[in-house]
Parts: sequence; structure tokens; C-alpha cells
Amino acid sequence: MDVRDLAPAMLGLGQLFDAANAALNGDSARVKVQVKATEPGCFQITFEVIQTLGEHLVALLSGPNVTAAANLVTLLIGVPTIGTVGLIGLIKRLKGGKFDRFDSLPENMVRLTIGGEHIDIPLALLRLYQDVAVRAATEKVIEEPLKKEGIDSFEVREQSEVLVKVTKEEAEYFAKPHVPEATLIDDTRRSAFSIISLAFKEDNKWRLNDGTNAISATIEDTDFLAKVDANQISFSKGDILICDVRVVQKQTDTGLKTEYTVVRVVEHKPAARQLPLPL
Repeated sequence: MDVRDLAPAMLGLGQLFDAANAALNGDSARVKVQVKATEPGCFQITFEVIQTLGEHLVALLSGPNVTAAANLVTLLIGVPTIGTVGLIGLIKRLKGGKFDRFDSLPENMVRLTIGGEHIDIPLALLRLYQDVAVRAATEKVIEEPLKKEGIDSFEVREQSEVLVKVTKEEAEYFAKPHVPEATLIDDTRRSAFSIISLAFKEDNKWRLNDGTNAISATIEDTDFLAKVDANQISFSKGDILICDVRVVQKQTDTGLKTEYTVVRVVEHKPAARQLPLPL
């Protein structure tokens, strides 16, 4: 495996455990993934997962208030010998998609229904499946390497036993799901702007400054644009536009996105040329 493919996958594994730990434990615990050397002459990577609570090592399979390291591994990998599915196995079974419904069960379990099939899993596993950061990290660990030529499968082994395997054909299931944009704020307000730069392309995006921040705004005032195109309005350094501006803020896959649209230019105030006369 090319080291340029291996390194991002290894970093992605650390990000996966970080994201899973954050989703389940918040700030109450920290987790780190360490690489452990094996015998000389054999290039094999062994990972060791350690979780700490404050300054103390969390004992494996213990700790009522946090998901301990071994439990975290189980939630991600599963335990095939006892039929326990983990995140990787769940993504395979659901083909990375949605389930029809879920029902709460006793002891922090949930039942997922897909068609006529039922899967009983811990509630914590469902939270990982739904967590965007966890799914993004899983994509880096599994889907991205499997897209590379010469890499045919992803396996997690404990000694010689294969705990979970993903083939190249199944790689697409592990792509991060698209999160629909959600509008958080849609507000129109009156503001004053100085002009940084003009644009006369189809999108009519102008660079403006409100005195504190620079923004990129779409100009929708067609009457104002027509006057600019006809050279009825000219601009100089220091000119001010008083505008009705629509501000739309959306939650997206990549974070918060803000869009500015100048609905109407109320007034164009040329820069001051003379000092005002005293009254």
C-alpha cells in the first residue's frame, strides 16, 4: 500500500475514534489511538486504543458514566463471535442508507426496521451512525483508500481472525451521507456599505464592507444596475451605499454558510468632497 494512501487512512482512524468518543462522551473523556510495532521484517500495524478520564486510565469494560475504550472499539468494529454488529457492519447492512423506522427497546437498545428485516442495536451505535463527524471519518478510513487502484479490501483483524471486512464493491456505502441544508436565519435589514470592488458579470457579486467585515453580496436591484450600466451612476473611493440587504444563514455539510443579497439600493452617497459649513 502506497504510504501516501496509508497515512491519510491512519490519520482518519484517529479521527474516527475522536469523533465517536465526542459523540458519546462529549468532553468527559479523551481517547487516543497509538500504533504499536510488531516483529522486525514484517510490516504490520497494530493499533492500541486508550481512553482517559481526567488523569486516570479508564479500565476496560468499566465506567458507568463514559463509554470505555473497549466498548468504543466494540461499537465501531462489533464482536462477530457473539453476533454483535458494530458501526462498520451496520453501514454494510444498511448500505449506507436510511432505515424505515426505529423503536426504543429496554436497556438502551433500539430496533431498526428495513423492509421486513429488524436489527437490534445499542442506542449508542445509532448515535454514531447518525453523527456527521463519525461518518466523515469513516469515509476517510474505508471509502477513500478503497477507491485507490490496487487496494481491494479493508479488514480489521484480531491476531489471525477477521472481525470485519469491506470489499471495493462495498466502498460506496461508506461515503459520508449528504446532509440537506437547513436555513437558520432569513432576515432583511438596512445597512450602509463602502464599496471594495464591483463586478459586472452575470452573478453581480460585489465586494462590500460594513465598516467591520468584508462581504460578497449579490446585487438584485435591477433599476440600480441599469443606471450603473448606462453610466448614470459613477463611483469613487469612499462612496457609501445604503441598502436593504437580505441575510440568509444556512447549516450545511461544511458548516455555517452566510449569503448576502442587496435587494434594493436605497441611496448612493458620494464620498465627502468639502467640509460642511457651520450653521
